[in-house]
Amino acid sequence: MTTTQETEPPKGRLLRAIDATVAQLWSWGPLYLLIAISPGLALWPLLRAPALRFVFKNDLSIGQRYEVLAALAVSFVATTAAYVAAWRRRRRTEPELGLGASFAATNRWAFVALAGPLLIGLSAVRIEVKHPIFTSFLMAAVTALAMVFFYRVLGLKRFAPPEDPFVPARDARLARGVFAAGLLGYCALLCWFTLLDHRNIATTVYDLGIYDNLVWQTSHGHFLDCSLIRGGNHMSAHFDPILLLIAPLYLLYPHAETLLVVQTLWLASGALPLWFLARRRLKNEWMATILTIVYFLYPALHGVNMFDFHSVALMVPLAMWAVYLLDAGALRRYWLVFALLLATREDISLLNCFIGAYAILIGRTRTGLVTIAFSLMYLAFVKAFVMADSSLLMSADKAYSYIYFYEEMIPHEKEGARGLFTTLLVNPLFALQVLFKEEKLLFFFHLLLPLLALPFAAGRKVVLMLHGLLFLGLASRKHLFSLHYQYSALLFPMLFAALPEGFARAVDNERLRALGLARARVAWTLLLGMLTSSLLVSWKRGVIFENSSFVAGWTRFERRPTAEMKERYAKVQEIVARVGPEAKVSVSHEIGPHFSNRRHAYHWPMIADAQYVILFTDVYSFSKEDERRYKRLVERGKFRVLEDTLGLVLLERVDGTELPEELRGEPGERPSEDAAIEAASGQPTKKAPGRAPGSASPAASANDDGNKAEAATASP
Repeated sequence: MTTTQETEPPKGRLLRAIDATVAQLWSWGPLYLLIAISPGLALWPLLRAPALRFVFKNDLSIGQRYEVLAALAVSFVATTAAYVAAWRRRRRTEPELGLGASFAATNRWAFVALAGPLLIGLSAVRIEVKHPIFTSFLMAAVTALAMVFFYRVLGLKRFAPPEDPFVPARDARLARGVFAAGLLGYCALLCWFTLLDHRNIATTVYDLGIYDNLVWQTSHGHFLDCSLIRGGNHMSAHFDPILLLIAPLYLLYPHAETLLVVQTLWLASGALPLWFLARRRLKNEWMATILTIVYFLYPALHGVNMFDFHSVALMVPLAMWAVYLLDAGALRRYWLVFALLLATREDISLLNCFIGAYAILIGRTRTGLVTIAFSLMYLAFVKAFVMADSSLLMSADKAYSYIYFYEEMIPHEKEGARGLFTTLLVNPLFALQVLFKEEKLLFFFHLLLPLLALPFAAGRKVVLMLHGLLFLGLASRKHLFSLHYQYSALLFPMLFAALPEGFARAVDNERLRALGLARARVAWTLLLGMLTSSLLVSWKRGVIFENSSFVAGWTRFERRPTAEMKERYAKVQEIVARVGPEAKVSVSHEIGPHFSNRRHAYHWPMIADAQYVILFTDVYSFSKEDERRYKRLVERGKFRVLEDTLGLVLLERVDGTELPEELRGEPGERPSEDAAIEAASGQPTKKAPGRAPGSASPAASANDDGNKAEAATASP
């Protein structure tokens, strides 16, 4: 009796062999081909085109294109030789191992080479600015490749983590040392950066000058007074009595630099509640330390830290402390933090309501109800008896109204905040349209990629994020959904507060177990993945690494000030000493924070009874009208020029003169913020000599919005 194989014609056996070969080739071949050319794609640009323009310009010459092809051929041959060498080595222990099976096994490790060309793409000059969506894709792709590689490496015996990842670390002392080093390193670096930005004359009246003035005034017994804003007191726009805690420092060193350092140290301290939250939930000191490193690398944190000073920044560590103390049951300390949160700013009461809701969800019902009730009563009291306008968005006060923050959601200004909630109910599809704007999705992507979106797996802690998601997601004003301003402080602390819980739940997810994934390897893969994505996003969006996208609020941050910039700062200090600390001054936008620590400082073009006018003229914001205005002061003999050098103009009032009405200026004129973004993006119409392109700060003309223009801190 003959077998099927014996009776099958040779042609049939050949076709089956070809089919089997093709099937095997398809299982490893395409991946192998991509891996084989990846070294050539990565190395040629580094050797021949340092600028990497061709990544998105496609402007290689014909000769260069053939050079790349040659590099790919060399890469293919070298990689193939390495694959064959690996196959021959394996055959010593596995004589029956086929070439295809060996290639497939090598692919399991060599695939990480695919990240090389992607990283080269990320290195292209200004790619993060010109192609933000493509940049985001590259960051996500590199993160995914790295995580697969980490998972496989952790499967090797020498790198295998303990079976239970949530146990105390053996070398906990070393982990604490790394955490302390990260904390000190962040404080030192960001203090230096913020002070350098100030010395570059890149900080502005809005908002460092305003806060410098009101903290100085508070330290001298004038509670929250501020001569730079309409009404003369910050309670016209915000109520932030927490600044009383900072005021005593002004008795020691009454300068804007004090605020910049305090804000940096305060924000850095947010790593402490995060570390305690992580250690409490995960039990492992190394895991807690890695999460704090992710915090220090976070671009949104850098944006809040580098943009002047804002009282809302002070809520970042407090919000995380509140969550930790609720989890730990330390209710006495919780109420102290709760009080500090209320004192941070009047609208933080709304965030406290969501913290109260979380307390209810975890079984602390009485604490949660008291938190919500007291927060709402406090907000109502402050609005009714302390602040000038009792409405939530201050719609009745034309000077300080925040309706324009949500102008798409509030089509009828007279509805006020009620209009926003009405739109949510009657036109939810429109609300989704507002939420799903491209730039807004990119903003949330950059917030969530470093955290691998794990906070959304945190169960009950998700309620903590709702306030920030609604506040930022429904906004129309583009500055709210930007990494470069203070507004993200209303969301990202809650993302970090939920991160340890979301991480633990993801590791213990039953679906992952059903897939056969090892629990410990998943845990450390997620941690290393967060570290990788944080480095990538920080590289392209943060301040620690130099890139083209980071903007310190209104201005680009210049790390290497020119000799002229240093000379200009020295001249500013000379003028500060010349006018003295008691003089009444009128200051232009950029120069304001260097002169605002006094009882009477006015925002140019308001002059009032100022003895001196100090202007910075070589910037985008200083308009022709500003120039005509100050020259009229001189021509009419009201002021005389004492200094006019390096773009700095110092005018002194002529004794016994009084300004005519048209030259006194109006209080509260404010820069056009859209113009500020244009300036920061490198398209100024006028810039100071020696400043980097786009480093001019906005302060030129009165805002077209008119009644919206005088919000004292530019934030609700």
